[in-house]
Amino acid sequence: MRTGRTGKLAAVVLCGLMLSGCEMLEEKFSSEQAPTETTLKVEKDGTVTETVIDKLDQSYYNSGDLEAMINSSVSEYNQLHGADSVKVEEILWEGNQISLKMVYQSAADYGEYNNVKFYNGSMLGAEMEGYLFYNQFKKVEEGQAAAAISNEEPLKHKEQQVLVTNSDHVVEVPGEVLYVSANGSPTGKKSVKRDAQTEGAKEEGLVLPSSAVYVEEKEDTALTQTDLEKTYLYIIYEF
Repeated sequence: MRTGRTGKLAAVVLCGLMLSGCEMLEEKFSSEQAPTETTLKVEKDGTVTETVIDKLDQSYYNSGDLEAMINSSVSEYNQLHGADSVKVEEILWEGNQISLKMVYQSAADYGEYNNVKFYNGSMLGAEMEGYLFYNQFKKVEEGQAAAAISNEEPLKHKEQQVLVTNSDHVVEVPGEVLYVSANGSPTGKKSVKRDAQTEGAKEEGLVLPSSAVYVEEKEDTALTQTDLEKTYLYIIYEF
C-alpha cells in the first residue's frame, strides 16, 4: 500500500507543475543542449533523466512548498526502493517558471515513481513483460517516418531494443530509432513523442489517472487489452 501512496504523491507533484501546461523556459540547465519542453532521456546504462520545463500556477503552490513536496516524495520512494533510486539533480526558478531535473536509476523506477508504463530493454523482454506489439508501426530513417505498416516487420528484429510507454513527453533513446508505433512521431534521430489523442478518442472518454490508462465505455466497462495496447508508444531502436 505504501508504494501506491508514493505514486499518487508523485503524480500530485507533477500535476502541480503542469497545471498551466508546458511552457518554454529561457533559463538553461548546465548541459549544452538543454531541452525546451519536458523530456525523458534514457541512457545506455538504463538510467532515465527527466527534465521538467514548466510554469508554476502560484495560486496553488509557491516555490518553497513545491520543492518540499518533491524532496519529500523522493525521500519516501527511496526509503522503500533503495538510496538514490530517484535523485533531484537540479531545480531552477525564474519568477514563476521552473526547470526541474530528476534522475532515475532505471526505467522501472521512473514508471513506478510516476505511475506510468515505462519499459526499456530487449524486445523479447518486453513480450515477457506482457507488451504485445499490437500497434501498427512506421519505419524511421534519419529521423523521418514512412507510411504505417503492420507489426510483422518490426517483430522480425528481436535483436533490437524497445522502449514502451504511455507518457506524452518527448522520449530520447540511447540509439537511432528504427521503428515507431503509428501513434508516435519522431522529433529527431533518437527522439519520439506520442501523438495527441484524436477527437474520437476524447469523445469515447479517455481517462488518464495516476495509476492506469483506460477508456470508460458507456457500460462502464474497461478498454480491452488489445485496444489498451494500441495507446502505448513503442520505440524500437538500435545502439
